[in-house]
Amino acid sequence: MKTCITIIFLMLLAPLSAQNDTIFFDKNWKTSNREIAFYYRIKPLKVKTKDAIGYKIKNIDSLFIIKDYYLINNQLQFQGYSSDYKAEQLFGRAEWFNKDGKMIDANNSNYKKSNTNSKFKIPEWPILYLNYSIADKSLLTGGLEFCLTQSKNKLFLGAGYGITNSYNGKYYGLPDIHLSYNTDYLLFVKAGSSSKNAYAVGGLTVFNMIDLGLGYSFAYNKEKIPTYEGFTASISFRISKNKNVYTKLNIIQ
Repeated sequence: MKTCITIIFLMLLAPLSAQNDTIFFDKNWKTSNREIAFYYRIKPLKVKTKDAIGYKIKNIDSLFIIKDYYLINNQLQFQGYSSDYKAEQLFGRAEWFNKDGKMIDANNSNYKKSNTNSKFKIPEWPILYLNYSIADKSLLTGGLEFCLTQSKNKLFLGAGYGITNSYNGKYYGLPDIHLSYNTDYLLFVKAGSSSKNAYAVGGLTVFNMIDLGLGYSFAYNKEKIPTYEGFTASISFRISKNKNVYTKLNIIQ
């Protein structure tokens, strides 16, 4: 009799335990309950780093095995290895799939040569950027950016050179350096400076390909032209062969 009761108790406990080991996400990859979830992740298990990716990494003894699924049909959506429970720092090969099980993207984060757990890494290809902004005058700027983070939220460091339109018949060049923080939720904030002004803008980003922003530009010296100050509207474009620069289209559905 006691054996039967024990078996029944374990059978009732098993589904509850499985549910507690499952993490549900909404369409924007924020943790949620099952009723509004689009994806789910079985509680990640740990494995020795060398067993996972074939080599050791300094200060990292083990990695989480990350596997995400589409809730609608239990199809694998992502698989890879991460040093953190939230899968923000990936190591080795990572793969993404659509709802039909077809691989749509893959990435191999190779830390063998650097042997470090740094979260900062210059991408394989630089990013070309073009920005048009307008305050008291318009300004067209072009240059290079580098993505400093490998997580879903991106931090871009950029440097370039811009040309303003005419001040009393003359055109002026302005060097540019900036930082842009683009979140996985289609928002960005950006701050930068030239030799004549400092500026800050924020707004919407379209998969990190296009940034649309509003902000303000502060002139360092109002008596010397070009002052370039006032409320600012801007649009930026990014071009890169590195697919990890852009927000993956399968994340936002």
